[in-house]
Amino acid sequence: MPDWFSHLTFWAQAAVLVGGFLVFGLSGLLARSKVRDWFGEDPDHNERVKFLVEVVGAFYALLVGLVAVGAYEHYVEVKKLVNKEASQLTTVYRAGQAFPNSRRCRIQSQVRNYAENVINEVWSKQQRGEIADDRGRLDAVFESLMFYEPQNEQESNAQSVTLEAFNEYNNLRRERQGEVSIGLLPVLYLVLFGGALVTIGATWALVGVRLFDHVALTGLLSLFIGLFITLIITLDYPLQGNNAIGLTPWKVALTQGMGVPRVGEEQITTYFGVSSAERVPGCLLNVPDYVSFASSEQLPQ
Repeated sequence: MPDWFSHLTFWAQAAVLVGGFLVFGLSGLLARSKVRDWFGEDPDHNERVKFLVEVVGAFYALLVGLVAVGAYEHYVEVKKLVNKEASQLTTVYRAGQAFPNSRRCRIQSQVRNYAENVINEVWSKQQRGEIADDRGRLDAVFESLMFYEPQNEQESNAQSVTLEAFNEYNNLRRERQGEVSIGLLPVLYLVLFGGALVTIGATWALVGVRLFDHVALTGLLSLFIGLFITLIITLDYPLQGNNAIGLTPWKVALTQGMGVPRVGEEQITTYFGVSSAERVPGCLLNVPDYVSFASSEQLPQ
């Protein structure tokens, strides 16, 4: 679908598609008199038209149903993936609590910074079909974990557990990025729209039907097809467009999993102390001071 259309709201898309199919279907009824002149004397004409509509309609309804179910299942799978990814980053954040305080502050600040960047920049680019280059922030977390020298067995175990959680998150991140460009094939849309036009157009061939009944039949069929195709388009490409999966899992991870105060709150109290949007609880420096790995030598070890 065109980019401008994918960035419309669901109701705007529905208005465009349903309106378009209604105009197409009802405009064809202007040829009722011509059709009556062509087939009016054939007593079996309507039976043949009904047979055509039933056969074409049955196959088309089967196709639309299968595509809609497939698009919905894919949408749900991607939504679960987004939830799992955000939850896994929270796991990395919490696993960092086992490190000595200075290293904990650095790791958790970097994870916070990464999550905020996903919310503020990555997601909006993703909705436009772009893969944001956020690898640097993630590398900073990896370096803080990998290059730490454990002082005892407990710290060594904490490093192993946190690295395992980080690697799992990285796999989920790559999987989510791969889903950005996965959607229905263009040729499938061609079949959907072509089948819709044929199915609606077949009703024009009916003769000897009251105008009101003919308008109602064609109009309701056009309305039904327009709504179903709108549904399919809305579910297609779950991470792109105006109807893409939202940021709720990430915001929950940031506020509940990482202790960042909600909008309107200045600070909250956690196990490690007071937490604010600028400072990880129990840490001396603000988040930006811990984020850059290049300046790590200046930080308390």
